[in-house]
Amino acid sequence: MVVSANVGGDRYLGDVLKEGGWEVARRGDIQITDADVAWLAGGYELGDVWCLTFVWGLDETSALRRIGATEESIRPLTYRELMDEGLFPDTVLAGRLGGWTVLIERNGCRTAELDALLALSTATEAVSVLRNDYAADAFTYARDGKVVTTFDPRIPAWRYGSDPDRLVDAMRAVGFDPEYPRADQDDDGNVDRLTLDGALLLAVRLTRVVLTQEVLNGPLLGGFARRST
Repeated sequence: MVVSANVGGDRYLGDVLKEGGWEVARRGDIQITDADVAWLAGGYELGDVWCLTFVWGLDETSALRRIGATEESIRPLTYRELMDEGLFPDTVLAGRLGGWTVLIERNGCRTAELDALLALSTATEAVSVLRNDYAADAFTYARDGKVVTTFDPRIPAWRYGSDPDRLVDAMRAVGFDPEYPRADQDDDGNVDRLTLDGALLLAVRLTRVVLTQEVLNGPLLGGFARRST
């Protein structure tokens, strides 16, 4: 599948930038395929539980503070150092390009928790994709301190939030069926349906940011932010 990430909006910049492994499209289009997200959707680079949360207009330090990272813990940190020092799951990584900060969690889901999403999206917006092989995956769009819409990518018809249908057109554009009510392992019709890969493609369409292995392995900022529950 090829997804055009052209959604417009005055809050976006006007150019297509490529820097450090991130690709950001502003007003123009970028062509994203399943291959661009397959390393996350189908692999275990970040483990079998991970979360990516994109927040607009905050720098890395501000984003980490909003999710409760302790001031003394915020420091330059690479993904390799995170692994070598055994700092996951309570250390969240943050990277920035243009107007977006992306929070990256290995074996963690702090930024998918409700209090964190509401804090991150206060006076701005946040897009979160959660993978949890032991519970439910989740896609969430929050804005101005409220969850606008959230759903399990395996059951896209079950949407909740202040405006659960806000992203229906975007969901269809990346290949979701917003009316599909359930995902059952014994349901042959579900074999080719989008799930986590669709959630990542939807995040790309909204944020116009693509996470690659190059940026994951590049310079980032880290902060200790323990889960609230």
